[in-house]
Amino acid sequence: MFFVGVITNQKNETYIRNKLSKIISSDNIIFINDKNINNIKNIKFELIVIDTKINNKIELRKIVAETKYVLLNVDIEMNEEVINNLDLMIITYGFNSKATFTVSSVAENTAIICLQRMIFDKNEKIIEPQEFQVRTEANVEKYAIIATKIIEILYENK
Repeated sequence: MFFVGVITNQKNETYIRNKLSKIISSDNIIFINDKNINNIKNIKFELIVIDTKINNKIELRKIVAETKYVLLNVDIEMNEEVINNLDLMIITYGFNSKATFTVSSVAENTAIICLQRMIFDKNEKIIEPQEFQVRTEANVEKYAIIATKIIEILYENK
């Protein structure tokens, strides 16, 4: 059994849980925030999504240090010491052109995200650079939609 930790705004939680529960048991999805970070330090996560800033850098680093994947929104302000010198796979995403997954276009109901370099999925299979289309929703932040799509890509059984 593995756990996915998600640091995001509270308004995105329902969307993320609903989308990911198709591939990951909803019991294994844990939302992390400044209020509960001290209570979850003994959980070992396979993947952590950092989609918003968290103030407790010391506890966050302890949690991240034991993680296999970190999905990092590069468009948020974050203290780099949380992830520096750790042996883990960091996958960045956002509107930044240097991100692993970057947004190449946004339309009214869809967005295209582009994988810019090769990565490995959970089964160590190579995922080559390519574009993915995602449906956007008016009441959900685009970053949460992108992060959810990346997790689907990493955990899909092909």
